[in-house]
Amino acid sequence: MKLSHAKIEQLATDLLDQLAEIDGVLFKGDDGQIRQAAMQIITDELMVEEQLDAEIHKLLQSYKYEITMGRLNYDDLFKKTKARLVRERGIVL
Repeated sequence: MKLSHAKIEQLATDLLDQLAEIDGVLFKGDDGQIRQAAMQIITDELMVEEQLDAEIHKLLQSYKYEITMGRLNYDDLFKKTKARLVRERGIVL
């Protein structure tokens, strides 16, 4: 994962602090439960990109020969494949 556990915890805390300042926003549950839920949501969202990257790496294995022979550039192929899958699946990164 690209963010540490501490950073995710800080993001969740900051998010909840911002939400608490909005009139009309009421929390059901204690702060710890809500923070844990927010941390889980953030972690799940970060995992979407990691899983997509792993899937792309697996897909590009079929082009290993062309890449090693210099016929295809791995980075360009990765970026194009990622952009296509993000667009097709409607993923927001």
